[in-house]
Amino acid sequence: MSKNKEPDDEQRRTGNKVPLTFYLQWPIIQLGRTVGEIVDSYKKIFKIAPTDLKSMYLKKSRAADRAGDTRRSLFFMEKVASLDPKDPDALYQLGIAYEKKKALDEAIRAYQRVIEIKPDHAKANYRTGVIHLRKKAPEQAVKALEAALKIEPESAELNFRLGQAHDRLQDFDKAISFFSRAVEINPDFLRAYKNMALTYDSAGKHKEALECLKRALELEEAAA
Repeated sequence: MSKNKEPDDEQRRTGNKVPLTFYLQWPIIQLGRTVGEIVDSYKKIFKIAPTDLKSMYLKKSRAADRAGDTRRSLFFMEKVASLDPKDPDALYQLGIAYEKKKALDEAIRAYQRVIEIKPDHAKANYRTGVIHLRKKAPEQAVKALEAALKIEPESAELNFRLGQAHDRLQDFDKAISFFSRAVEINPDFLRAYKNMALTYDSAGKHKEALECLKRALELEEAAA
């Protein structure tokens, strides 16, 4: 009678064997499958906690983003958000991924979900405002940017963006007041001086426009 084979050291320590399904699926996994498919295969073989999956997908998204692959970065970021649809940070990063893919409407929806969960999320309001400026919807931009400014009143960038939005609405006095506040907070804010010069010029205040341009030139020379 043949003797039973002695278990190896690993089996003695763990008392477990690798599931047969692993050996059946491993050749398939090796044959040029995408990372997403591999992860799905592992999920079937081993029970992976949602938090671990979330971390895994997030790392894959960031790696794809660094490689300039916006499509794959978005794919994995959608996976992250689907695992935790009430995580404002995950949804915010999803919005950023949509923006990089130039899917602006989807980005706005992602940011709106962030704001619903966390109304004081200044960045989500800010990004919403910036997208509305890109979409040439300054009235909607003003609403979003004002919400962000209430949260971060000392932000030079938010004041600058509100100046842009009011300039596009041809409300030049308000635009100049926001540009002025931006350079008050940040005296080296080159873009604010350039935009304010254009707004002054549109308002027929050419002397003030020239002063802003002089300041812009000083900043450019100092940075050269």
